[in-house]
Amino acid sequence: MSLQKELFKGKGGLGGIGDSGGNGGNYLHNTASVQEDEVLEEIDYEEENNILESLPTTFIKPRRKKDYTPVSWDTCFDSCRDIKIPDSEDVFKAYEIHGTSENCPLFVFHHGAAYSALSFALTCSYIKQLMNGSCTMFAYDCRGHGYTKTSDDNNLSLDLLSQDLVKVLKAAYGDDVITSRDIFLIGHSMGGCVVADAASKGLIPSMTCIAVIDVVEGSALEAISGMLGFLRTRPTEFRSIENAIQWSVKSSTIRNVESSRITVPSILIESKQNDTTKYVWRTDLATSQPYWEGWFLGLSEKFLSAKAAKFLILAGTDRLDKPLTIAQMQGKYQLLVLPDVGHIVQEDAPDRTANALVEFWKRNERLILPVKQATS
Repeated sequence: MSLQKELFKGKGGLGGIGDSGGNGGNYLHNTASVQEDEVLEEIDYEEENNILESLPTTFIKPRRKKDYTPVSWDTCFDSCRDIKIPDSEDVFKAYEIHGTSENCPLFVFHHGAAYSALSFALTCSYIKQLMNGSCTMFAYDCRGHGYTKTSDDNNLSLDLLSQDLVKVLKAAYGDDVITSRDIFLIGHSMGGCVVADAASKGLIPSMTCIAVIDVVEGSALEAISGMLGFLRTRPTEFRSIENAIQWSVKSSTIRNVESSRITVPSILIESKQNDTTKYVWRTDLATSQPYWEGWFLGLSEKFLSAKAAKFLILAGTDRLDKPLTIAQMQGKYQLLVLPDVGHIVQEDAPDRTANALVEFWKRNERLILPVKQATS
C-alpha cells in the first residue's frame, strides 16, 4: 500500500512507526497503555470458553494466547558489534550473518525512519537458509536510531546518512570494500532513499544490485503534509516492552508478532518518572521534520540513475510516479508488488521478501568466468 494511503488509513508513516491500524486512532492515547486491550482480550477469552463448553468436543479448538515477550537478536544474526568511525565519536551498532568466505558478496541493509537494523532480522535469517552461506549480511542502526550513538543524533540529513553508509562499511570491512567486493544495497522507506542517494552519487563503486522497499517519491511527498498530525495519534510511552510489542501487533504497525518481538525492544529507551519505569520511543520522528522532504525529493531519478540492477518492492498497489511508470514499461528495473502486507514489508512477510531478494540477486549477480588456459 502506498505511503500516502498508509498514512490516511492509519497503517504507516515515514518509517512505518506511527501505525494506528484498522482500528483507527480510537484506542490510542498519548500516554499509552494497552491495558484495556489486555482486559478485553481476557473477556473475549472467557466468552469463547463459555461458548466452547456448549459445543460438542469434536468442534472445540484450543486457543493459544499470543506471546509478546522480547526475543534476542542472536536468534537471527550470528554476531553483533560496535563499529567505531575513525576520527569521530560515532559508534554504530551492527548485526551480521557471516558468509563462508571473506570475499563473498555483501548484502547491506538500511532500515526506515524510527526503526532499527533488527527490522531486517527475520528476512536475513531466511536469506541465510536460501543462500547457504554464500553471502555475508550486514545491517546497522543509522544515527539517531537503535543502539547507535553519534555526536549529532538529530542530524538526519540525507547527505549525512549517505556518508555514514560509506564510513560504516569501510570501518567494518576495510577501505577497499566499496571497490573490491560485490555489494547488494537494500533499503526500506527512508533507508531506500539513503541507498538510492549513495548509488546515484557513485559512493559505492562495487555495488552490483540495489533494492528499494516500499517508498515512492510522489506518494511520500504528498503524505508529508499530514505527518505531524498523524504522529500525535500514536502512543508516547509504554509501561513495559511487552506492552509496546502488543501495541505494535494490535495496531498492525507490525503485523508479524515474531518480528515485533525482535524489533520493538531496539526502538525503545527506558525512562524513569517518579520511581516509575516507562518506555518511550528511541527516535522522535517529529524532530526530523526538517529532513523529510530532502529524503524523498528526487528519489525516482536517483534510483533510476543507479549503475546497478534495480529492484522496487511495494506493499499493495502503490501509485508509481511518471518517471517510474515509464521506466518500468521500458524494463529498466524490476517491480514486485506484495499483497496483504503493511508498510514494513520485510517484517510482515520476511519469507517472501527474502525469496524475492535472493531470486533478484541470483539473476543479476556478477558472473566470474573461468580463465581460459592458453594452448601451447
